[in-house]
Amino acid sequence: MAPEAINDSAMQRLADRMRARMARTFVGRDAELALLDQSFASDSPAVPIFLVHGPGGIGKSCLLERARALAADRGIDSIRIDARNVEPTAAGLARALGVALGAREGDADLGRVIEASGSRPRRMLVIDSFEHLAHLAGWLRDNFLTNVPPMLGVLIATREVPDSVWRTDPLWREATRTVALRNLADDDCARYLDARSIAAKHHEAIVRLSHGHPLALTLVADVVASTGEVPAQLDHDVVRQLSARFTAQAPSELHRRALEVCAHARLTTESLLADAVDAARSRELFEWLATLSLVESAETGLFPHDLVRDAIDDELRWRHPDRYRDVHVAVHNHFVNRVREAPLAGDSTFDVLYTHRRSPSMQQFVDFRKLGSVYFERGTPSDLPQLAQLLDAEAPPAQRDPIVRWWTHRACTTWVVRPSAGRLVGATIAVDLAALDDAERGTDPVMSSVWQALHDVTAPAPGDRQMLGRWSVVVGGQLRPSAAMNGIEMAYYFQWLTMRDLGAYVISIDYPDHWLPMMGHIGFMRLPACDHVIDDVPLGCYFHDFRACPLTRWLEMNADRSLGHERKMDDLHVSSAAARLARPEFERAVRDAMRVLHERPALAASPLTASSIVATNRRDGESAGDTLRRLLLDAAATLKDRPRDLKFWRALDSTYLHPAGSQELAAEKLGLPFGTYRYQLAAGLERVAQALWDNETR
Repeated sequence: MAPEAINDSAMQRLADRMRARMARTFVGRDAELALLDQSFASDSPAVPIFLVHGPGGIGKSCLLERARALAADRGIDSIRIDARNVEPTAAGLARALGVALGAREGDADLGRVIEASGSRPRRMLVIDSFEHLAHLAGWLRDNFLTNVPPMLGVLIATREVPDSVWRTDPLWREATRTVALRNLADDDCARYLDARSIAAKHHEAIVRLSHGHPLALTLVADVVASTGEVPAQLDHDVVRQLSARFTAQAPSELHRRALEVCAHARLTTESLLADAVDAARSRELFEWLATLSLVESAETGLFPHDLVRDAIDDELRWRHPDRYRDVHVAVHNHFVNRVREAPLAGDSTFDVLYTHRRSPSMQQFVDFRKLGSVYFERGTPSDLPQLAQLLDAEAPPAQRDPIVRWWTHRACTTWVVRPSAGRLVGATIAVDLAALDDAERGTDPVMSSVWQALHDVTAPAPGDRQMLGRWSVVVGGQLRPSAAMNGIEMAYYFQWLTMRDLGAYVISIDYPDHWLPMMGHIGFMRLPACDHVIDDVPLGCYFHDFRACPLTRWLEMNADRSLGHERKMDDLHVSSAAARLARPEFERAVRDAMRVLHERPALAASPLTASSIVATNRRDGESAGDTLRRLLLDAAATLKDRPRDLKFWRALDSTYLHPAGSQELAAEKLGLPFGTYRYQLAAGLERVAQALWDNETR
């Protein structure tokens, strides 16, 4: 995998270039800017608070940047908060305000935050994307804005119409001006197109097509700049159609793939493009994406505007389902591999979860808007004081002592969820039932019943971990999506990807019927024998046997399900002791193993690791997965030595050994028609499987 090539200074230079480009092409909004400038001109403005609202793509963020420039011309410093990155609580907003205004980092004391707001001459506080904090509007008014000094101006942008208090309450009606952004006037559109050096002969058609919507105008201008022609006909779904035309006019197939990847991933980095598109040209592709007007930058990568993201992603899914699946799998696998390679949990787990955002089964359980606003890490005894506070607020009294007692048990793996260092909003305990004796398991009815149920439905292998996610507790409870629940869910996922010798994993959870859609989506089956009622709350268990359905197959199944391809689960949970590979299953396992050739944890979970050829060829100190990889490479290399099979080896090499990024790109790299390439790839896989089968059965 290519190393991450973006450092802080590089991202800052990129952000500066993008802001400069925005300033060169900013047009219109004269009336809105005049109102703001009038306020900036007065040391004690009659209207210190402005609320700008409008739909996505209407130009709110651009207006905020232009307003900051006007303020700077008046000698007024401005500070900007992106509400998407703020914990959606009063304390979280207070901390963000404190950091922006110069209070001590992490300080949520409102008095000190307000004091910091008046510590300097005139300043302007800018809050973008406030729709993510709309439920805190009352707190912002009543606790913060009523107490700040008059020299602090406030400019807030949101997609939603501000609540009625801003307009009807006598105090706020006088101090606030609400500004609704609309589409640009024709003259402003023409000025924008001139700034983009679009020929005047195209202006009328572009304005007519875009209706003056700033994002649509930008997209049409991009198409015209690329092709020299205005699209003739577009239906009512302007953004989708424009995005489709734009991707079609990318300079090359690789550029088009890069844009599709950017639309599918939460954040796009150079390393993602290296894995999912082309390693040799990843820097070039990243820099090209950064030049696009429909792509924005963050500290950790690039992302398209929400409307553009959905349009490109939807259009690709409709137009080319196979290509869409390739993009999805490449993005998914990139972030899965990053999770496996990380010594500690990181944001990549949330990037994996983001690839499931299209699933209706997941949307009701995951707050996709808040992905990345928390992180998780291993719990320690030092977390017990904060854990006790969380338990007092969220857990039934009878559960508090057992959770505290098991927190430091040798058989337990504990995780905490934090929005920032030193704060705890969630915690979970997983117990290795195989590491307990009968007496210890007997102290808890859930542990006892799960242990018995596992022996009834599987055949636990000696040395395997049989994990039970026994307790989870989060701020606000588990029944509603939240950032804290995102963290708990990703702590589970991290364990499934990284835990060695994992046999079965069982999740015990309150109100189990509520969780059925999500559990079915991720391939976890109900254990009816483990139902209980504890503290008058129903509790149930779901499990997955990672020996019967190994990690590679489970990940593949999840990729299918996130794309809407449901797969019957009953046949996946057979006893691993009963799994004996007949030739069709053996050949399928070879194909699966070739797809994960460079993914050590996935390869280690292959059923081929239990085969005779692995057992007889395993070297001292070599893992079964490494032995399997060596055997696969050796079998493939034999094709290179036979002239008639050389073309089959080249197909394998471009797809699995040194992957080009997708089958389409591999075919392009080899200079082959796609059908010919697919034939040669299948023939190569068939020969590798035949060679291994011959060794297995001789």
